[in-house]
Amino acid sequence: MTPEHLPEEAYAVALASAPSVGPASLRGLLAAGSPSEVWARRRGAEGGSDRDVARLWARHTERGIQVLMPGRASWPARLADDPQAPAILFCLGDPAALRRAPTVAIVGTRAPTRYGIGVAAQLGADLSSAGVSVVSGLALGIDGASHEGACGAGAPPVGVVAGGLDDPYPRRHARLWERVAECGAIVSESPAGVPTEKWRFPVRNRLLAAMSDVVVVVESRHHGGSRHTVDAAAARGIPVGAVPGSIRSATSEGPNALLADGAFPVCSAGDVLVALALEGATVLLPGPASAPTGSPPRRPRPGPAPGPDERVHAVLSPDPASLDELARATGLDLSTLCGALERLSHAGLAVGAGGWWERA
Repeated sequence: MTPEHLPEEAYAVALASAPSVGPASLRGLLAAGSPSEVWARRRGAEGGSDRDVARLWARHTERGIQVLMPGRASWPARLADDPQAPAILFCLGDPAALRRAPTVAIVGTRAPTRYGIGVAAQLGADLSSAGVSVVSGLALGIDGASHEGACGAGAPPVGVVAGGLDDPYPRRHARLWERVAECGAIVSESPAGVPTEKWRFPVRNRLLAAMSDVVVVVESRHHGGSRHTVDAAAARGIPVGAVPGSIRSATSEGPNALLADGAFPVCSAGDVLVALALEGATVLLPGPASAPTGSPPRRPRPGPAPGPDERVHAVLSPDPASLDELARATGLDLSTLCGALERLSHAGLAVGAGGWWERA
């Protein structure tokens, strides 16, 4: 595309890519005019050309990174009145995933216990199958486990990350990024080429809260990073839930303290669905487990999905196996393993109790 035919989004990318411009300063700049007008004024003062704009725009379009702007059809309606709404959003995947379903952020520590990983994966799978988009920061630990459970289970997952969308962070989650983008969307305020710097995480966390109808903390230290998301949710009147944990576990300090402060307890996805319904979201609330009399016969169960689900199903047997045994047999990390087990459980292909799993 020639410089004279560049869209407004291209100039917004150029402004966001300037070394001295962060999310807050970009909001201020674009409040004073259209991206092309602001770029023309800055170009006169600081240099730069439309060729630079075209180069930066090509970097994003070639990588499939879309640029979302307020007032356009692709802009998430939930951000319209946010006091700290982003000036623009960069998106990998389908922008419609940001508007399609009720959303719940599942957040927590990067160093969870096995209990926390299992709970996060189960909540992710249960909420997604109930038509709720699971939102997370795609970090190690609780974030990753919740999306491992949610991917492919139903509603599209949503990732909210701190750095540029051309460089997955952490590297260990590169494949998880691909899966979330394939069946949902990943968004960031940072343009391609921007490194994932430490200061961007708390700034990102307020966007993670703003994108959610409810926030749930699974495991976190008392003053862990999840607190930024909780505080941002509280400032916006967004309900916060917490998963109770052992008083002897350091990773349950945060959730237990939130419960003492008035957060609603989360013992199952049903608790979260009730909170969503109270907020006015249309959700399918849990009902009796047994089918009503005269209901039609169930369809045959489908086989496991290709990939981790198929690998886990292959090693399951009628004899219960522990998570450690299954991890060794499959070569999968705990987050991926728990996500696969929860999806198999939903499909009626696996049964788990007390950390032990067997083929249904």
